Order: sequence, then structure tokens, then C-alpha cells
Amino acid sequence: MTTNAGPSGGTPEEARMEPREAARLLTQTQADARRALDFRAPWVALVAAVVALVGFGIVWLNVRDQHPFTGPSPGSLAVFYGLIALRIATVIYAYARARTGVSGRSVKVQRDEAVVMSGVLLVCYLALIAIANSGSHGAGFYWSLFLNGTLIALAAVWAGRCAFHKSWREVALSVPVALIAALAALAGPRGMWLVDGVGLCVLLLAAAAIGTWQRRGARARTMRMGA
Repeated sequence: MTTNAGPSGGTPEEARMEPREAARLLTQTQADARRALDFRAPWVALVAAVVALVGFGIVWLNVRDQHPFTGPSPGSLAVFYGLIALRIATVIYAYARARTGVSGRSVKVQRDEAVVMSGVLLVCYLALIAIANSGSHGAGFYWSLFLNGTLIALAAVWAGRCAFHKSWREVALSVPVALIAALAALAGPRGMWLVDGVGLCVLLLAAAAIGTWQRRGARARTMRMGA
């Protein structure tokens, strides 16, 4: 008895389905891997947006009527740094959750990158300290130097890392951070807190919206390929 078997020994219909199923599984595996390594989820950006607006806003309310500028009060700084700690905690949590079940060379590469980036940031911070010690300045100069200088250094280091990996979306989000910090420096020691807070909040909300839109598009494409 003769049967019409495909190359794998099944029916022609089964033979046609196997490449499609293999392609779907490959696409799904790649998407899962990207999601596992992507700890920049939209909800993390939303938390960061709230932290930026509330944290910088509280300090601005504290210093806006200071003439001359003397610096934020210990209470406002406690709230500010407490919110920054919350932001760091959310990033660590999201990163740890994304790394669950993920191992291999990619994890080692990320760990090595973190060491390199920390070293570069340390050098940048030492440069800021050297600038601060180069002469006698008022409180406004020091606060603006370390606040906006730190933001610019963080943006530059992250943009360099993302450009190396050709993650142009991340580069496009890093550049505005440096621009916001530069504008804040021009706004003076009182206005810079408001400029930084509002600017970073708007940027992070835009990042969350873009991330949500991209994830929905990826899920829709996966569902169409699996149909």
C-alpha cells in the first residue's frame, strides 16, 4: 500500500506545518529571551516619572523663595533621597525578576558592563569634585554642578553603552536627559529643581507610553504568527 508521505514521514499537510511551527517557536523563544533581559518595563518608567516629579517638586517648593539660595532643608533632602532609593529598589526588583531562569554569556556580559559603567561614573564624579574644589563658589554653584553634572554623566555613559549595542531607542531617550539637565543648569539653583522634575517626568511618561505600545505590537505579531 502506497502512502503520500512528506520528507519527515508524515502526511503532506504535516510536512507543511512543521516549518511554520518551527518558525513560530523560534520567534516566541526570541521574544521570551528579549523580555527576560529587558528590565525596563513600562511600570518601572511610570514609578520613575512619579519619583522625579514628586522628589524634585518637594525640593523646589522648599527652595523657591530662598534669596539668596542656601540649599534644600534636611527634611526635603530626606524625602528626595528616600524617593531615589525607591526608584533604585524598583529597578533592582525588575532586573532580578527579569533574570529569573536566565543564565549564560548574556548575564556575564551585563555584569561586566555594570562594572565598566560604574568605573566610568566614578571617574566623572571625581572630575566634578575636582571642579568644585577649583575655586570658591556659592551654594547654588555646587548644587547645580553635582545635580545636573551627575544627570549629564549618567546620560552620557548610558548613551555610550546603548550606542555600542546599537540600541538606538535607548540612545534617543538618553540624549534628552542631558539636555534637560543643561536647561536646568541655566534655570539657576532654585528653578533647576522644577525644570529637572517636570522634564524628567514628561520624558519618562513618554518612555512608558512607547514601551507599552511596542509590547502590544509585539504580542499582536506573535498572536498572528501563531494563528
